[in-house]
Amino acid sequence: MFRSRLLLSVVSIVLLFSNCTRNNIAVQPKEDNSGEKWANETNVTALGQDDNLTTTDSTELKDKVLPRVAFPIAQYNRLSRRGRATVRGQIYLDDGYGKKILAKNTRLYLNPVTSYSKQWYRESYIKGYKLTKADSRLYNYLKFTTSDNSGKFAFYGVPNGAYYIIGSVNNGSSKIRIANEISVYNSKSINTTLSRTID
Repeated sequence: MFRSRLLLSVVSIVLLFSNCTRNNIAVQPKEDNSGEKWANETNVTALGQDDNLTTTDSTELKDKVLPRVAFPIAQYNRLSRRGRATVRGQIYLDDGYGKKILAKNTRLYLNPVTSYSKQWYRESYIKGYKLTKADSRLYNYLKFTTSDNSGKFAFYGVPNGAYYIIGSVNNGSSKIRIANEISVYNSKSINTTLSRTID
């Protein structure tokens, strides 16, 4: 009896500290208390729900609210969660006269390119429509960072793949949203510029 319990304890400890169970357990990413804050922020400032947020300084979001496509969980489950690349850059507006309006201490998002994010990019960012609230599961697949006083930013541990990099610049009377598509290959770090010229 004692030997059986001892053997069972030893086997349990070995399995716990080995790789035997690692591939069989699906671990959900831990969501902290920032989830609600994220949902409010992204639906307001990054993913197309704020009437005061413009795609350019003269084009406001249209009044019509479009429904989002169904959240494609299979596409997201195929995405890598960890990587070795770093995405560095600077975010700013060009006033058209050679002056940069830097996005100081602004939140930026790295959003994987999927059918879900393509709809946001096409309908909200390009065409200016509002979209219904984003699915909260999207939070698990975004990367976040904040620019410094020079508008410089960095995302660390980025997996290979295509992404929309999204941020906004305060232009005094309004915030102007900027988004670009970037790609990370062979775990190589990249430098990018997130900017647009004011019309």
